[in-house]
Amino acid sequence: MKPTSLAKVTRLAALAAGVLALSSCISVLPDAPPASARYLVTDVSVTESRAPVAWTLGVEEPDATLAFNTAKIALSREPARIEYYAGGEWVDRAPRLLGAALVRSFENTGVVKGVGSRVTLPISTFALQTDIRRLTITSLGGAQTADVAIFARLTNGRSLVHASKLFTAQEPVAADNAGAAAAALNAGLEKVQRELVVWTLDEADRAASAPKS
Repeated sequence: MKPTSLAKVTRLAALAAGVLALSSCISVLPDAPPASARYLVTDVSVTESRAPVAWTLGVEEPDATLAFNTAKIALSREPARIEYYAGGEWVDRAPRLLGAALVRSFENTGVVKGVGSRVTLPISTFALQTDIRRLTITSLGGAQTADVAIFARLTNGRSLVHASKLFTAQEPVAADNAGAAAAALNAGLEKVQRELVVWTLDEADRAASAPKS
């Protein structure tokens, strides 16, 4: 065999050995785990027969403690203790999702033409401030329940509070997993949104028509 041919065969053999070694290394690596599911907070449609209002509404991002100011889905198996589901979470922090859903829910009424977040609508007649008190799956005594509690204030965006109210909802949970938990919590949030939208419209109309002092 000619020297050049021998060198060529040697290089090909070395290349084949390198490819084989690389493929062997790759084959022993564990497969990447599947991405966790992500869940949304959906807006609602509230049919209102009233005429479009002249006032505007700024919806502030809801307040929440660190327990609920997260994308994780909360679970409480005993009082004053919070855990989180594995295998799924909200697509964003829960307060941000609820704030965006509320804006869309008010838009869906067709009554409030000027509504938006405090970023998109920094100056408005009224401001809706909310606080997530509870947004968790409660698992006590074997039964699981989605527990939602939202405190709302209608203000002038400064120090004047026109009205305030606590809204609550409880929904059964179909199974002990993140998907069923998110579905039940979203159903509770939809119920709260329907009540909160109607309450806000009523209280804002009342405040707008009150005699100016």
